[in-house]
Parts: sequence; structure tokens; C-alpha cells
Amino acid sequence: MKRPLFVLSALIFLTCLSCKEKIDVAKEKEAVLKVIQEEGDAFAANDLGRLSALYIQDSTQTRYGSSTIYKGWTEIKKLYEEYIKFNSTDSSWVNPKNIKENIIIKIAGNSAWVACDNIWQFEYNNVSHKQTNRQIAFLEKINGAWKISFVAFIPKHDPNPESEESNQKDVIIKYPEI
Repeated sequence: MKRPLFVLSALIFLTCLSCKEKIDVAKEKEAVLKVIQEEGDAFAANDLGRLSALYIQDSTQTRYGSSTIYKGWTEIKKLYEEYIKFNSTDSSWVNPKNIKENIIIKIAGNSAWVACDNIWQFEYNNVSHKQTNRQIAFLEKINGAWKISFVAFIPKHDPNPESEESNQKDVIIKYPEI
């Protein structure tokens, strides 16, 4: 009697395991990449509504940039509002475009992390420029949508100080701090 009960229990257990939803990692990576690219595109468009839709809007939201840690969505939203106000009134730089390269994405259930080169191309006083940093982000899948829970922008130093990009350090746009 014990043996048939054991076999039945094992069969039910294996059936439950096989019914667990499988994650399509390639599809999830594509969805995460769309969120990360949209974050850059929304910032380039000075669109706070689009930016806000990409973030978890609670007290645990975190952003690192310019050697400062911003804690909570309220503080980060205020930072974005200042950026947008500044960008909207300064006409010396135009046509910003954000490009992501050297992208690494890891999916772990309803969590993901991304590391990539975050490249900005723009015109400053009618001269084309390029600025690159490293972006690191953590995302969570909430109600079927990926949302950014942490983002960091880390300066990328050019190992070749004679390169064109290094010589453009004078024109790196300084954003206001809150």
C-alpha cells in the first residue's frame, strides 16, 4: 500500500513541477532592453511622463550619478524635473540621441540586471559631440511589465587621452544638482 501511495505522490509532484511556467529568456531580455532604450529616448525627448512610466515609484527607487545617491521616487522625479527644465531652456545643445552598446543582461525570474555603454551624441553650439558613460540598472517585473528599480551612470574614462572624445571634455554638459 505504501509503494502505490509513494508512486502517486511522486507523479503528482513531477506533474506540478512540469506545469510551472517556463521563462523565455530571449524574449525577456528583449523586453528589458526596450525599457533601457526607452529610458534614454524619453530623457532625450525631455518627456517626464515617459520616464515616470519606466520606474518603480516608491521609496526604494535608487539612482546613482555624479557621485550622488538619490533615494526614493520623489527625489529622483525632482532631479528629472530639474534636468528637463534645464534642457528645455538651453538651446546651445540640440539633437540628442542615446545609443546602448556592449549590452549584458541577466534575467533571474522577475528580476533583471543590465550593464552597458550609454552613449550620447548631440550637437553643442553647432558642433557634433559624443559622451559615453557606463549604465547599470536593476529591473523588476511587476504586473507583466519591466520597471527600473535602480540605475547608475558611471563615468567612462578614455584610456587614450589624445582621442577626439577625450579632447571634448570641455563641452560635457553639466546638469544642475538638486
